[in-house]
Amino acid sequence: MRLDPTIRPRIAGDGRTVEVVTVARDVSETPPVTALRDGDHPGWASRPARESAAERRYREAFDGCDIDPTDDPVGVVTEAVEAKATVLRAALERTGDVGALAALDAVLDLTALERELIEDGARRRTFALLQVQEGLSKLRYVDDVATIVDRAPREMVESCGFDRAVLFRVHDGTMVMESAYFGDDREGAEKMVAFAQAVAPPLDHMLLETQMIRRHAPALVTDARNDPRVNRPIIDFSLTHSYVAAPIMPTGKVIGFLHADRLYSGRTVDEIDRDTVWAFAEGFGYAYERTVLLERMRRQHAEVRRALASADEAVRALQDADLDLRKIEPVERSPAAQSLADIQTRVLSMLTRREVEVLRLMAAGRTNQQIADELVISAGTVKSHVKRVLRKLRATNRAEAASAYVRLAIGQQG
Repeated sequence: MRLDPTIRPRIAGDGRTVEVVTVARDVSETPPVTALRDGDHPGWASRPARESAAERRYREAFDGCDIDPTDDPVGVVTEAVEAKATVLRAALERTGDVGALAALDAVLDLTALERELIEDGARRRTFALLQVQEGLSKLRYVDDVATIVDRAPREMVESCGFDRAVLFRVHDGTMVMESAYFGDDREGAEKMVAFAQAVAPPLDHMLLETQMIRRHAPALVTDARNDPRVNRPIIDFSLTHSYVAAPIMPTGKVIGFLHADRLYSGRTVDEIDRDTVWAFAEGFGYAYERTVLLERMRRQHAEVRRALASADEAVRALQDADLDLRKIEPVERSPAAQSLADIQTRVLSMLTRREVEVLRLMAAGRTNQQIADELVISAGTVKSHVKRVLRKLRATNRAEAASAYVRLAIGQQG
């Protein structure tokens, strides 16, 4: 589309009448288009309630001009600028003002640069989303929790173009680094994980990650060396000068963080990098949740199979037992045994299936964290289960609860 700069209608803006250059289509290229008026186009007539400030200014600036609403607004404005510049250049040439001509050329160059930067940013964002999709697709078929935790930083680097990436989990008010990927520097990644686990920074009110937990939003750190919100020991050890971070929150609760930087390339991360990590962290959260559920189902399936095998073995033993032609006297339980059986029934009826599992592991001497790892739940959830078990059993500590479980187990075997 080429615009004719010779037509100069007057348009209203902020209550004032301003002389501007119109932008009309060249009739030699396209058929004439009737100028739009209020009510002529349903899109423009109904848009003011939802349009942005830029859209409103665009509509007002070209109201009364032969502009197709389906045209690219950036292209229309660019051609309008070029049209007006042609008129101004002709006027300045007539006056012989060389300085004004140079200033006009500089403004046009900056305008062209601005458009290039906008288009470059749009291309980068589009490409970044494609990279995120590619990285997450590689995690789709991972069905092991440990593997997906290790793979997440690697896919951040290899698919999304970062130099380094690390994954933290939130544990008892601290940040625990679970995995890291530094490209070919495997030794550096291992040292980073070991150091971060030894430090295990607490999530205090000044820490950047604490703000992410509260706001449920990603963060961009452009000057890590002087930012008071970062964890100083980890930043000093990692030598990073800028990084982006995003929370992992598949169920609405932050369970971890993904960090990434561009240390090796020397490039400072920007808002597009931040949004890329944010999109990847959100997708990874759902992938991780799915993997955890699959692992729990596999464990439950294995337990059911073991129980069925045990029951089948018992039935076969009864079926294959020799017959003995004699009277079988009924076994009468003593009052004490009957009382114990009644207690067992009442206690087991008070506990949920998960609480029974927690009680069993408590009796085996497992810590809360070990129970959490075995049942694939958080340590905080285990702590809540332990409190309920102690309350229901009226036990003052874990030892008393374990003793109660042992008595129940012995009674069931008897």
